[in-house]
Amino acid sequence: MKIYGSYAERHLAFKLSSEAIIIIVGTMLLTVSAKVQVPFYPVPMTLQTLVVVGLGLFLGPVRGSGIVVAYLLQGLAGIPVFAGTPGPSGLAYVAGPTGGYLVGFVVSAFAAGWLARRGYANGIVGAVTICVLATALVYVPGLAWLGAFTGYGERLLTAGLYPFVLGDLVKSAIAGLLFVVGCSIVPGFGSISSKVSGKK
Repeated sequence: MKIYGSYAERHLAFKLSSEAIIIIVGTMLLTVSAKVQVPFYPVPMTLQTLVVVGLGLFLGPVRGSGIVVAYLLQGLAGIPVFAGTPGPSGLAYVAGPTGGYLVGFVVSAFAAGWLARRGYANGIVGAVTICVLATALVYVPGLAWLGAFTGYGERLLTAGLYPFVLGDLVKSAIAGLLFVVGCSIVPGFGSISSKVSGKK
């Protein structure tokens, strides 16, 4: 009984430490992706949506969105993890014009993981389509919240949609390609997280 108990405790400790490492690495990736700006047309782009969607695809809906939530909590605590920081952070940043997009990141990661776990990401076309749909979900709360600052109409779309569409399509294609390549290198990779966690 003691041997079994000791093994169970070690297994639990290993699992918890593994999950902690995954969360730390994931939030670090999100932070770096927010800080890096890639020259693009019509505006420079960050890599955040690429990482957000990738987390969902590779880690599943629960882990993927959970990491994004952890990232948002870090920002709410005042840690300069968001784009444009150091500068405004904490609740002031999250409640600002871009706060809706941050909420959309959680929805996007969950949707990408949920669709991938149900087999819709088979092949490059399916994977890229999922990435496009998941990225589009970022704009739902993003534009809804931004409209409270800019007003709703053409001005809103000009400020919060049009400049970023092309870049997000490119990032969706990259995320889908990376997922397909990853699954081809490690067969069944797309379902690893759901098997480990026991969740579908």
